[in-house]
Amino acid sequence: MSLLIRGATIDVAPHRHHALQIAVGTAGPFQFECRETTNMFDGIIVAPETPHRLDSLGGEVAVLLLEPELGAVREARGRLLGDRPFAPLPAEMADKLRALCFQKDLPSPTQALSAISTGPSSPRALDPRIAGLQEKLRTLPQKRVALADLAAELGLSESRLTHLFKQETGVSLRRYMLWLRLGNAMARALSGASLTEAAHASGFSDSAHLSRTCREMFGINPQAVARHSRFVQADPQSNS
Repeated sequence: MSLLIRGATIDVAPHRHHALQIAVGTAGPFQFECRETTNMFDGIIVAPETPHRLDSLGGEVAVLLLEPELGAVREARGRLLGDRPFAPLPAEMADKLRALCFQKDLPSPTQALSAISTGPSSPRALDPRIAGLQEKLRTLPQKRVALADLAAELGLSESRLTHLFKQETGVSLRRYMLWLRLGNAMARALSGASLTEAAHASGFSDSAHLSRTCREMFGINPQAVARHSRFVQADPQSNS
């Protein structure tokens, strides 16, 4: 999934998530904390699974969360971030993203991604078994399936599958499934479902379980995400 959150009072708890994160202050700099270091930024790019905290200091911030397996996202990560946990976003890209966020309608994450794109990308393709598995997992209604069944379908042992998945994506299969379930729940909530309905339909035990997971991955509660965000499901065909 990809998600764009824009809010005037983003002040979150320390958290980490599967997405590549890009944030820009729309009216001024924000405070960013990572690895016991705190700095002010106008724009920043943050690697997936990097524990961090972003404080808007009462100003408005646009936070773009992008599925890191997408080809354009992997290209942007390699070009702008490399192996670093985070880096300042180049000023010209921050300005382009900021301008998009001042449009009458909040841009989709796909439109926002265009602000950091430089043209066609050719990053290393994912292992086709893992790319195919991700496409399959996205189609599961509740994003729940036994590891043994997935491994057998791919002709791999469970340990080999979990190792290969993390090697290719940088995240464990269990945590990736949790990310998909959270995305599914947020999509339902943004379409008008109650948090309880969204939680049950996405495989969470209840709305409290959904809220805990949302705070763990986004640092804010799902109501805040739903009030200030645009959501799109990532195109599975974009993974290559």
